[in-house]
Amino acid sequence: MKDKSLFVKLKNHILYGGIDKVEYKRVRSQIAEANLKALRHWSVLVSFFWAYCIIMSFYAADYGMCRPAYIIALGFCAFSYLCSRFIVTRYPNTLSVFKYIFRLSLLGGGIGIAVCQWGLRSLTLFAVAIISPSIFIDSTVSSLIVHCSALVLYILLGSNTISPDIYSWGLVNYILFSIFGLLIGNAINKERFERYVYAEYEKELAEMRMRYAYFDRMTGLRNRHAYEDMLLKLEEDPPSEFCVIMADINGLKKTNDTIGHKAGDELVIGASECLTAAFEGIETIYRIGGDEFCIIMIGSLEKAKLYLSNLEALMLQWRGSYIKSISVSTGAASIKDHEDVDSVIAEADKKMYESKQKYYLSIGIDREYH
Repeated sequence: MKDKSLFVKLKNHILYGGIDKVEYKRVRSQIAEANLKALRHWSVLVSFFWAYCIIMSFYAADYGMCRPAYIIALGFCAFSYLCSRFIVTRYPNTLSVFKYIFRLSLLGGGIGIAVCQWGLRSLTLFAVAIISPSIFIDSTVSSLIVHCSALVLYILLGSNTISPDIYSWGLVNYILFSIFGLLIGNAINKERFERYVYAEYEKELAEMRMRYAYFDRMTGLRNRHAYEDMLLKLEEDPPSEFCVIMADINGLKKTNDTIGHKAGDELVIGASECLTAAFEGIETIYRIGGDEFCIIMIGSLEKAKLYLSNLEALMLQWRGSYIKSISVSTGAASIKDHEDVDSVIAEADKKMYESKQKYYLSIGIDREYH
């Protein structure tokens, strides 16, 4: 069991920046966005560096020997930047390709300097090998692929141009520097990945808190707190045309008293589902009490009545496990006929209670059970 745990930890470090696969997938899109910004930033920054080196190559002999390496590296940096602007934005999956090209160009430029400018070999190799794994928020395997590619490049460039003893010394140095760079990059990137995972958890926690603050847990509809906030907004800046629909479940108290609260909960959830389906596309549906709902919608009273006819049809089709039918009394009013929001709500409420009274009279049940 211990060996398996060590294997999993090693795999996570190599493939997922030190976090587990599930967390890696959760933050992958945020990491990609950060890496795209890093690619643009670094490709511009390093392009200025190579351009400076090219200018210096015309004034200093040591720089002149490395001019071909500067020019090639500058070309790849400019290519990486242009691709980040015009290709990656359209084809996001290509980001890893251009990250690879940019990092290889950075390492390749450093190797080119080391091959041409012997005095700066160790310093240059050290710098590029250490910096490269830390430029992007990346897994160790990605950095390893880049470093291995650069190692092949060093072998191809240096084997025929550098004396064997210096070439071997440089090869060993590059391998050692790459190992140090990979270890440092792994530690830095693990902290970066964890920071993004933590930020994602914080975001989800904030959303959950917001949901609990403004949404009813049972139905998923907006709650009374959200309803009161909406009323304040309407009072401050009322739309030229909007309607308020009040709705109340018929028989909820009797259901709770005679069948049980599970049946009552089923009625509440059923009513919320019917309201949500009937008023499809309207998110301002509120549960403002145990059996009371309110819908605030932009539009005319005629439009509200169309939605209410949909509600009637849906309630006729509804069937529950404890209760076989559902009934909701409604009342609607428009701002067109009133001067303020309170009077609109009062009229909608009055019409809803008139509808409820008719319902109970029609079935001959004592009104106290509502």
